[in-house]
Amino acid sequence: MKFVRTFVFILGITLFVGSSAHKKSMSCREIIEHMLDSIKNIKTQACSIKATERIGKSILIAECYIKINVSPRKIYFHSPEKGVELLWVEGTNKGNALVHSKTIPLMNFDLDPYGSILRKDQHHTLFDLGSPYIGITIANTILKAPKDFDKHFTYAGTLIWNNRECYQIIVSYPDYKYIEYITKRGETVNSIAHKLSTSDYKIRYKNDLSSYFGSIKEGKKLTIPIPYSNKAIMYIDKKTYIPISITVYDEEGLYEAYEFTSMRVNPTFKSDEFLKSYKGYNF
Repeated sequence: MKFVRTFVFILGITLFVGSSAHKKSMSCREIIEHMLDSIKNIKTQACSIKATERIGKSILIAECYIKINVSPRKIYFHSPEKGVELLWVEGTNKGNALVHSKTIPLMNFDLDPYGSILRKDQHHTLFDLGSPYIGITIANTILKAPKDFDKHFTYAGTLIWNNRECYQIIVSYPDYKYIEYITKRGETVNSIAHKLSTSDYKIRYKNDLSSYFGSIKEGKKLTIPIPYSNKAIMYIDKKTYIPISITVYDEEGLYEAYEFTSMRVNPTFKSDEFLKSYKGYNF
């Protein structure tokens, strides 16, 4: 009996310690590290997106459905509201996106992903769709100033969003500012934005380049926001560690917000699902 009582006592201590460790709150850094690991492990992704973006002085809202294969990169985009379907597959179609619009149902178009038509009234290119871009942006922020993590990232507790329990992370940049940048040979607004981890759209808007998407003359002075924004709020799904809501602010207020629903991570796509002949597409 003494052995049994001792065993029960030890078992109780073990369960208590284990339970306490399980309930221990994760640190902000641990949450972000888990998020980056989860995003890094994404091979395929499908979800619906509600995008809210400030274009000029107006707030525009659009909804779409996307399917992504990370490597080789394959993208399917569908906007039911606008009646637009887009298909882009790495190494095909001379790098252009195949686009179908219900307004011209008998024709498809080959369009430059970086061109004025696909970029009109858009903060991002089609290559920035999905979680991998978010992960790259956050990772670059940390890599540029690893010792400043606690200065930029704050854990604000949990909440329920769209019936999902989420970690709430606030990302702030007290040193947010505009700098002068001198362009180099062959640079585009997009290449500069990626190099400096800032907003492609805002560079064009602030420098009166809103409708221009080509190379910029060498030596041109640009006003550029550093970093991307001064505040962002992320909701990270507590089960998957994938961000499902991101709201971004700048000096003027709301800049953009993205809500990801019906999220599927690493689904198995059919072999012809990124072909224009796939059943259900209108190409």
